[in-house]
Amino acid sequence: MKRLAWSLLIANVLAAGFFLARDHWPTASAPHSAPFNVDRLSLRRGDAPAATPRPSALPVEALCIEWRGLAADEFARVREQLKTMAGERVMSFTEIPLATRQWVLFPPLPSAEAAAAKADELAAAGVQDVFVVQDGPWRNAISLGLYGNEEATARRVRELEGKGVFGTRVELLPRQGTDFYFVVRSDDPDTLKDLGAIRQAYPNSQQSRIACPR
Repeated sequence: MKRLAWSLLIANVLAAGFFLARDHWPTASAPHSAPFNVDRLSLRRGDAPAATPRPSALPVEALCIEWRGLAADEFARVREQLKTMAGERVMSFTEIPLATRQWVLFPPLPSAEAAAAKADELAAAGVQDVFVVQDGPWRNAISLGLYGNEEATARRVRELEGKGVFGTRVELLPRQGTDFYFVVRSDDPDTLKDLGAIRQAYPNSQQSRIACPR
């Protein structure tokens, strides 16, 4: 009996100690999460606001200057000056005849033999004023006549088509002894300004801004 009483007393002491000590045990830590701190809030890289796109650059408009009124010797000197400028800058120039003729022709054939055969074929169809070009950039083309105006040229083309000749073309050729002028083209306004400075040495010539030929 005395042993039972001691056993109950020890059990009560242990139970009391358990409940008293439990209040001092560390609580299980919750999953770690940083406190929401507005002052330290930062956006992830993927959430960064998109940069405002820059407006695309507008295409640069080509500028053209027409340069007229140069004497024959002046024209030759200016040609060399323009060649030098074209080698140093982004620009080009064209020599335009003041007076032209219109050349009706059949485009170059692969060989002189083919051109001769085509000329015979045209002659057999009743086409007159036919000859094969022997040299130059139009070698082996077939000349079908030179005309002084568009009306005469158009009449010739209609005549040829009436005889079954198609595929002709019209080229402008300078008239013999005609004067020329320059058309200078560049995307750089400073280049065209420099042309004005060069013109001071040729006071009888004129420069004017024009729409660039297409």
